[in-house]
Amino acid sequence: MMKTKQFSLKLPKGRDISIQLAMIGLMIIGLVMSGSAAMTSDVQLFDILLVIVKQIIFLSLGYVGYVWFSKHFELDFFRRHYFLIMFFSFVFAIIPLFFPEINGAKAWIPIPLPFIKFSIQPSEFLKMIAVIILAVYLGDVKVAKAKRGQLLKMPLFFIGGLLFIIAILQSDLGSAVVMLGMCALVFLLSTAPSIRGIQWSVLIGFAGFLILAGLLLTDFGLNLIRGLGIPEYMVNRFENTVDPFINRYGTGYQLVSSLMAFVKGNWFGVGFGKSLQKYGYLPAAQTDFILAIIAEEIGFLGVIAVTGLTLFIVVKIFIAAYKTNQDAHKMILSGVAYYLLLHFILNVGGVTALIPLTGVPLLLISSGGSSILSIMFALGIAQRLLSLQKAEIKP
Repeated sequence: MMKTKQFSLKLPKGRDISIQLAMIGLMIIGLVMSGSAAMTSDVQLFDILLVIVKQIIFLSLGYVGYVWFSKHFELDFFRRHYFLIMFFSFVFAIIPLFFPEINGAKAWIPIPLPFIKFSIQPSEFLKMIAVIILAVYLGDVKVAKAKRGQLLKMPLFFIGGLLFIIAILQSDLGSAVVMLGMCALVFLLSTAPSIRGIQWSVLIGFAGFLILAGLLLTDFGLNLIRGLGIPEYMVNRFENTVDPFINRYGTGYQLVSSLMAFVKGNWFGVGFGKSLQKYGYLPAAQTDFILAIIAEEIGFLGVIAVTGLTLFIVVKIFIAAYKTNQDAHKMILSGVAYYLLLHFILNVGGVTALIPLTGVPLLLISSGGSSILSIMFALGIAQRLLSLQKAEIKP
């Protein structure tokens, strides 16, 4: 009689235990602070428990997926089925367009469940899929020797199509910026000789983008933005970044409340559960602005803890990417690190008025099922590649 293998939550040999511990540390902080952020005067105990239960469910599912990917992720699966994967990725990205807007974007698929409001955000999962498809094309030794047009045609079509759907049709600019940043930075890692010139162009374009972004945060830049006819809410985000106190009772209200939370928290915070800014001043206290609640309740030490754990994971994965001699592995590992890092930069920069708000969550900390699941799956993939690297086994 054939024996069936039972699924185990034990990770494979060769995984990096320090990355796992740092991830669990962030998960615990996120769970505790999501519960605290939900404790406001107009919320019943049942609603607070619901937030905590939802977070526990997502973290549990995420951890199961993390373990599964750490054992079973195979790059050959993407090599064999990349056409099907790209097709279903487009379908996955288009489905939210048939549902009502949430927070000004058609980026979510609502899932009807009793007692719990739950929705899936496809763009979160598509970020890593885009990176893996890029790695399949540009990280394969045989494919990398192809001519430039043959090499870039399919990934450009796939990533460009996803960016168009997410940025234009879904109106989810934050996710599009993260995906574009991840793919552009990973693209620079390919050693395919036929794309060397394009890589230099991308690098110059990236530097130019950073310069332009800085220019837009000046009076000249604001006047330029106003003259371009872009949506008013986007103009407001740039204006509030330059000076959030100009519209402190209007469009800059949330940002000013966030800055006040950082100031009030000082080094050690006002105490767990004692935040004032979560009482209606920060409507997105559990998601976009959760770092402000951490700063207010736990203080700057809490912010340092979140920053330290996040950057620890990022650095460890970058080191692993640097050590591997397989381009595809290097690109995927770097993609995971960039995923975590770009979300961190955009979220922290937004809530501290260093850059315009983008609406991206603080991964592993913010409430939200899709972001939790996608980053934990990505970290599972990273652990799989680390274990293969240590065992010197080709996937």
